[in-house]
Amino acid sequence: ARLLRHTGPAFVDDPLRVLRAFQFAARFDLTLAPETAALCRSIADTFHELPVERIWHEWDKWAVKGAHPFRGLKVLEQSGWLPHFPELAALRDCPQEPEWHPEGDVFDHTGYCLDALVKLPVWLHAGPPKRRLLSFAVLTHDFGKPSTTKRMERRGTMRWTSLGHEAAGVVPAEHFLAEIGAPQDLATEVGPLVMHHLAHHHSRN
Repeated sequence: ARLLRHTGPAFVDDPLRVLRAFQFAARFDLTLAPETAALCRSIADTFHELPVERIWHEWDKWAVKGAHPFRGLKVLEQSGWLPHFPELAALRDCPQEPEWHPEGDVFDHTGYCLDALVKLPVWLHAGPPKRRLLSFAVLTHDFGKPSTTKRMERRGTMRWTSLGHEAAGVVPAEHFLAEIGAPQDLATEVGPLVMHHLAHHHSRN
C-alpha cells in the first residue's frame, strides 16, 4: 500500500527518524501512516536536539535521490515538523491568483514544481551536485512570496500579486539553507537562481 509505518515504540528514541521518513517518502513514493504521523507530532519538540549535520544529511538525500519530492514535504506537514523550517512553512496558505495558479497556494505550487523537475532529463541524467542545486533552487524559488503577496488592482481587476518576490526570496533562501546545514557554496549558487527565476518570463514581455 506504499504506507510508511514505524515498527515499534523505540521510534521516538531518535528524532532523526522523522526526517528519515521525510526523505524515504520522497525517494520511494510513500505516504505516512496516521499512527506514525501522530508519533512524530508527539516528539516535534525534540527537533532541536539534532545536530545540524544530521539534518543536512537527510535533506541532501531528499534533494539528490527524491523521485517524488512533494511526498517528502507532505510528510513534514503531516508530522508537525514543518514549523521547524519557517521559510517553507510560510508558503502554506500564502495565496496565489487563481487565474495564474489554479493549483492552489504557494506550498502546493512549490511541491508540484519539484515533482515536475525530477521528471526532466536535465535532472534525471545529472549527477548529485547538479541535482542538489536544482532541487534546492526550485524548493526556495518562491520564498519571497509570503512577504510580498498582497491584493491589488491589476488592469482593472483585483488580483493577488507578489511583485518583487524574486529578489525578496534570496535572503530567506540563504537563511533556510544555512539552518539545515547546507554547504555555503550551495547557497551561493541557489541565490542567483532564486533572484532570476522569472528571467525567461520577463524576456517575453
